[in-house]
Amino acid sequence: MTPTKLMIPPRPGVLMEIQNLMAAQEPDVQKIATVIKQDVSLYAILLSAVNSPWMGLSQTIDSAEKAIALMGLDRVFNLLRAVIIRACFKDSPLNETFWSTASEVASISDDLARRYKVCTPDKAYTLGMLHNAGIPVMIGNFDDYAAFINQYSHRAADELCVLERQRFTTDHYLQGAMMAKAWYIPNEIALAIRYQPIATSVLSGQKALPTEVTQLLALVSLAKNISNEYRLYWNAEANTHNETILTAALDYLNIGKAEFIELKEDHVEEMMNKEVA
Repeated sequence: MTPTKLMIPPRPGVLMEIQNLMAAQEPDVQKIATVIKQDVSLYAILLSAVNSPWMGLSQTIDSAEKAIALMGLDRVFNLLRAVIIRACFKDSPLNETFWSTASEVASISDDLARRYKVCTPDKAYTLGMLHNAGIPVMIGNFDDYAAFINQYSHRAADELCVLERQRFTTDHYLQGAMMAKAWYIPNEIALAIRYQPIATSVLSGQKALPTEVTQLLALVSLAKNISNEYRLYWNAEANTHNETILTAALDYLNIGKAEFIELKEDHVEEMMNKEVA
C-alpha cells in the first residue's frame, strides 16, 4: 500500500445498476424503485434520510416511488449515493455529528446553488455531502487517524492538510477526491474536494481551475461557514483563514457581506426550528 493509494470502498453494485437505469433515454421509475427496495436496510435508511428535517419536505415520504416523484431522480440518486457511502463506513468510529453535518452542508450548498444560480444544485449537494469523505477513508487505513482528527479537526483546511501530510504522507482531501473518482462522481466535484485547502488561492484567481470547480468551491465554502455558525461543523473554532476564505467566496460570487450575514441568520434560525420541531 503506497502513501497515496489507500484502500477505498468499491462502488456498490446497486449504485451501478441504478446509474445504468438512469442513463436510459426514458428512465423507468418503477424499475429504479424496485432496485432500491431490494436492499431492505438501504431502503429504510433512504426513507429516514428523505424524511429528515434537512430535506425540508412538507409531507412524509413512505415509498421510493413517492420520493422520486417529489424530489426527482437526480436528487434521490444523490441522496442514495450519500446513504450508501455512509453504509460503507458503518464500522467507522465517526459519530452521528459527522454525518448530520455532511447532510447539513449538502442541503445548504443545494440552497445556495438555487438561490444564486451557480452550477447545478445536484452537484452542489453532492460536493457538500462528500467534502469530508476522505476522513472515514483515512480512519479505515490508519489506526491513529481517529485520534489525530479529533485533536486537529478545528484547524483551518490548509493547516490540517500540512499536518496530515507530515504524519501520514497523504491527506483526507486527496483521499476524498480519489474516492469520488473511484465512484465515477463528476470530475469537477472530485477537484473541488481536492482543492479545499487552497480555496482562497482558487477563488482569488491565483490558482486557475475550471469555472465550475471554482463555483463549487465558493458555494461549499459559504455552506461550511453557515454550518460553523450552527456549531455542528466539527465545532470549529474561529480562525483568520476561515474569514479569508469567506471573503474570497463572497467576492467571487459578488455577494455583499451584509446580504450573507442576513442569509446566514435565516439558515441558522431555520435549522434551529427544525431541530425543535
